[in-house]
Amino acid sequence: MAVNETAKKLWSGEKTQTIARKLYLEGYSCTESMLHSFKNANVVEISDEVLKVGAGFRTGIVGSGCLCGVLTASVIIIGLKYGRKDKNENNKIADEKIKKFYEEFKNKYKATCCRVITKKWKENFSSQDRKNHCANIVSEMSVILEKLL
Repeated sequence: MAVNETAKKLWSGEKTQTIARKLYLEGYSCTESMLHSFKNANVVEISDEVLKVGAGFRTGIVGSGCLCGVLTASVIIIGLKYGRKDKNENNKIADEKIKKFYEEFKNKYKATCCRVITKKWKENFSSQDRKNHCANIVSEMSVILEKLL
């Protein structure tokens, strides 16, 4: 099922957290799930080109285990809403919101790297238990991001 069809079916009163979680469990990466849910919920305008940007951030940048894709997507979403287009514009609001989101993420999960957050599943990364763990992160952080926006 195409993401737009899925999101439209889900959006009948449900929040971004529910959409993002379901998209993640259907096979979209954490980054893609966040971007698609915020786009389809009309929380922020996200072009199809930006959706494509999310493809490389799964499992901490194509499996490297670095920065969690939820954090990456959230920085992109905040930037789309509050970022500057020109070097002479003020970026203070975007910077403050990104810093706040980053701090909340780090406080909640004690790390920002995918490999640290998911280290319990290092030997079985494709397990349903790990997928549920990451789906919870997608869901929980989408609530925080939506409130921050």
